[in-house]
Amino acid sequence: MSTGSLIEIAGKLPVLWRSRLLGHVGKTNIKLIKMGGEGIPNECHAKFEELLVVIEGQMTLVVDDKIFTLEAGDYYLIPRKAIHCVLPGSHGTLLLIDEERE
Repeated sequence: MSTGSLIEIAGKLPVLWRSRLLGHVGKTNIKLIKMGGEGIPNECHAKFEELLVVIEGQMTLVVDDKIFTLEAGDYYLIPRKAIHCVLPGSHGTLLLIDEERE
């Protein structure tokens, strides 16, 4: 069994917005990301959904032209094929769960 503090691990990540793989559950990846203020441009995943969980901080997410502000403890399940981005100013720690890529 693996254990640790998500906030401490994120604090040691050397690059903003670059995920660290914590492990797998079935065919899913469990990743941790240290969010930075510049945001992430539009992206779309044709083959899988993506679960975003804000551990600490705040994230402004745009999904199919709708804006959502997520605070610590909030999550959003991004549907397959949805165009989404993270707006500048988002910061903190993000847990991301998605499907393994083959």
